[in-house]
Amino acid sequence: MAKQEFVEHIPINPHQKGSLYRQIRRARVWLPLGIIGVVLLHQLVVVPLGGTQWQFWTQLLFYSILGPAATSLTLSWIAFQVREREMAQNDLKRLYEELQDSHALLASIQNVTEKLAAASDLESVLDVASKGITEVTYAQGTAVLVGESHLGLTRSYRLSDDLVSDAVARNHFLSEGKSPEKLSHYYPSSGLYYSVLSTAIMWGREFEGSIHAYYSAPPSPEQQESFNILASAFSSVIEAARSRTKDLFTLFEVDRSIRAEGNLEHLLETLLTQMMIRAEAGFGGVYLSDEDKLLKLRAWHGLKAAPSNLNLRLGEGFIGQAAKEAEPSIANPLNPQDRCGLLAEAKSAMCLPLFAEAELLGIVVLGHLQEDGFNEGSLPFFNLLAGQVSLAVRNANAYLQSEELAIAEERARIAREIHDGIAQTLAFSALKLDLVAKLMKDNLPKAEQELKYVKSTLRETIKEVRRSIFALRPIDLERYGFVETIRRYVADYGQQNDLEVSLDVDELPQLTVKSEAVLFRIFQESMNNVAKHAKARHVQVSLGTTSKQEAFIKISDDGIGFDPSKVGDRITTAGGLGLKQMRERIEARGGQLDINSTPGQGTSMLATVPE
Repeated sequence: MAKQEFVEHIPINPHQKGSLYRQIRRARVWLPLGIIGVVLLHQLVVVPLGGTQWQFWTQLLFYSILGPAATSLTLSWIAFQVREREMAQNDLKRLYEELQDSHALLASIQNVTEKLAAASDLESVLDVASKGITEVTYAQGTAVLVGESHLGLTRSYRLSDDLVSDAVARNHFLSEGKSPEKLSHYYPSSGLYYSVLSTAIMWGREFEGSIHAYYSAPPSPEQQESFNILASAFSSVIEAARSRTKDLFTLFEVDRSIRAEGNLEHLLETLLTQMMIRAEAGFGGVYLSDEDKLLKLRAWHGLKAAPSNLNLRLGEGFIGQAAKEAEPSIANPLNPQDRCGLLAEAKSAMCLPLFAEAELLGIVVLGHLQEDGFNEGSLPFFNLLAGQVSLAVRNANAYLQSEELAIAEERARIAREIHDGIAQTLAFSALKLDLVAKLMKDNLPKAEQELKYVKSTLRETIKEVRRSIFALRPIDLERYGFVETIRRYVADYGQQNDLEVSLDVDELPQLTVKSEAVLFRIFQESMNNVAKHAKARHVQVSLGTTSKQEAFIKISDDGIGFDPSKVGDRITTAGGLGLKQMRERIEARGGQLDINSTPGQGTSMLATVPE
């Protein structure tokens, strides 16, 4: 109805050139004048030529012919003009219907593309594509495949199992660079012929999947064009989704590396490798800034040999200039005068300065042997990764500083223990020996008694020295693993301290390297506390997982025990940690330390850390 009304109410301009209205108005002028002219010509020229009889028959013939002829010609001309107008109106109506159909088709295509763009994950994209192509192109059904058929994702809409299997087979043909068997194919299960439109999804030069739409009749050119448009839109959206997935995966790997790796050099190499993979860079490196603002190459990857110039000054070449300006930048291509250091052979480069509170930590450099190797649109994402690297470098520096502080404290503690323990004991023994030397002349039995006391004191001192050496011995957790290191330590501990130690090991959750190191350190401190203070005969060590899925280690002894409320944080060990420091270390990893002890009833220590 809307289409008909539109045609019937087409506005007409009566003054438009060539309009029927204008031509009729003109005809009202020239047609009467023409008739008058013909009548005058007949009356003034033809009639006078003959006699009375001639005049009678001439006028009779003239008026009997002229009237009908004029009327016929006029009506014929009007009919011709009306027919032309009707044809024009029909053409306009047909054009309007085609425009409306095109508009509806474009609206449907736009609706599907908007849904594709708004889809939150890959599976949603596949669902929208299979349903959208089916409904917009009036297909019997559609199958969308991404990745290899046995590893990737397949989504179908309104297709039977045999048609889905056929789509998988067609996907296999396309993946090998072949064309599917033929457009129309007979499917025995349904007893029907289907026409199939198939297209490959290509990202770069790599085959990533395909789309297959099935029709009960050969598709029209409009259907084929709509199919191609939606397939192209799907390919763009799925490529964007893949790019987002790669970004998220890279961020996950970077975060996992930062949490798991404690060595700065290994950490920089790992993070650099992740960034190179994401940027598809040929080579890369990380420069760190020293106290003199000199950039020193600390990690590099992708080059056959290390660059000849390992150090750069601020402002030197593209790398130094990017570090000086403190702005991430891309050079496509890289000017020859800017090629130095790591970028000596590069044709394009990306530089990402590393900062912590406005302080230059260094710069990440990615290079490529092609002149257009990097995408400007990816710069914000890589700048985000550079922020993660900055965090890792800052944490590593803080860890090194804390290690240096811990070493200094450990040296001071060892000095105090030697001064307060071994040195005083040896000095006391020396005085006793002087006394023995004097008593040897006057009181031999007393001298022998004092000599025995000195020997006993020296034996205890030797044991204390051995305990300190055993506590300070380095433990290689990375080499043996957490559980095996505990086993070795327990075996040596029993021999060194003449104690009976039993070990009970249950299944443990996956722990980070740092969590394992903290848990082992707490275990080591507790075991040394037992050796120095507990006077125990038996120690029970247990490893396992709590009901909250946290790893735990428990040390129980049958020693003399103590009152925790009276002792507080004064108990120290050969490792130099008091109870307060032990608790702070374990809580910093999200864990908990519980100590239960009663005088005369032994001590139990339980430490837990999450995965």
